[in-house]
Amino acid sequence: MKKLMLSLAVVSLLAITGINAQTLQNEGTDLVQETTKIDPETLPEKVKETIQNDETVKDLTISEAHQVMKDGEVVYKIKFAGTNPGEELTKKYDAMGKELEDEKKEEPAK
Repeated sequence: MKKLMLSLAVVSLLAITGINAQTLQNEGTDLVQETTKIDPETLPEKVKETIQNDETVKDLTISEAHQVMKDGEVVYKIKFAGTNPGEELTKKYDAMGKELEDEKKEEPAK
C-alpha cells in the first residue's frame, strides 16, 4: 500500500511539472514579432496625417513601410529617405497616428 501511494505521488509530481514546462515554452513564443512590408499608400489616414503635420518628415519620401505586431498592438515602422544620399530616418507610429518613442537601450556601466 505504501508503494502504491508513493507511486501515485511521484506520477502526480511529474504530471504537474510537465504542465508547468509546457506553459513556460508557450510564453517564449509570444516574444516573436510579425512584420509585414506594406505599400506606403495603404497606411492608415491617421498615420498619414501625422506624417504630413511633422516638420521633420513631411517633405521626405517614404522608402519603406512595415506593419509590425508588437505586444498584440499594430505598429507602423516607416523609413524615410534622407535629403542626402544614403541617409535615412525611421519612425514608428501606432494605428491612431501617435508617434512612438524607440525603446532606450541602456549603456553598459563603465
